[in-house]
Amino acid sequence: MSELNLPQIAESQALAYVTSNDADARLEKALCDSLAVTVPSSGNITLTEEQFQTAWRFRLEGSPAAAFDLILPSVSRPFLMDNQSGMTVTVKIEGGAATPVLDTETRLLYSDGVNITALSDTSGSSVSASHSGALVLLASDQTVASGPSNVLLDWGAESYDTDGFYDSSSSTERFTIPSGVNKIILSCQVRWDNNASGVREILAYKNGSAAFDGRPFTHSEAQTARTMQHFLSPVLPVTAGDYFEVFANQNSGSDRTIESHVSSWFCIQAVG
Repeated sequence: MSELNLPQIAESQALAYVTSNDADARLEKALCDSLAVTVPSSGNITLTEEQFQTAWRFRLEGSPAAAFDLILPSVSRPFLMDNQSGMTVTVKIEGGAATPVLDTETRLLYSDGVNITALSDTSGSSVSASHSGALVLLASDQTVASGPSNVLLDWGAESYDTDGFYDSSSSTERFTIPSGVNKIILSCQVRWDNNASGVREILAYKNGSAAFDGRPFTHSEAQTARTMQHFLSPVLPVTAGDYFEVFANQNSGSDRTIESHVSSWFCIQAVG
């Protein structure tokens, strides 16, 4: 009974009902109570053993500027994580396997004292049942030369990745389909610099080719202020190992920039 630190009744203890009532009250908190956790604007957050043992639901609040880690003590128990922080949280015990919980997601998790497992996931599947996908952004501004050639966008900044779609150390321009995923949706948005000459295009490639059914593509005249472009694919059938990239094109007559900004991103969502 040490995982929840419940009081123990000693042999031949006088007034044993007092200890029993204390244990019952602590167990009730562990099964029914909710703890609001305010996330700081930067950095990770750590729960104490007492905090983790005396609540069932942990609601993350605050206004963090980026994704963060929630570090738990080495205690075995199931619990509910309700993430209302505005950013993705990675729930972990130092040195063990972690589980991401996206903003607005509520997930049933289990700690075995080392690893964090999502109990709501499909057993035996490599993909999270509640949500599977990844979101990346441009780590720096990217130059797109004027002319007929499509320019590959290299993202480099990972916002979240639930199941290994993105490799942040290599092939940072692409999403690669992991095992267990059969259908996906792609979306992308970019913010061009301030220039009103010519047209702008962004389009997706699959396995190095623009010739595939359902290819998302957008073409628009440049705007007086910054030009914003977005595409959304239909449901696309995929197999493990397929990869997707985004290319851009413009004909303003000089180099243009797609800006590193929260508005410039590439997203993949598994739907089957």
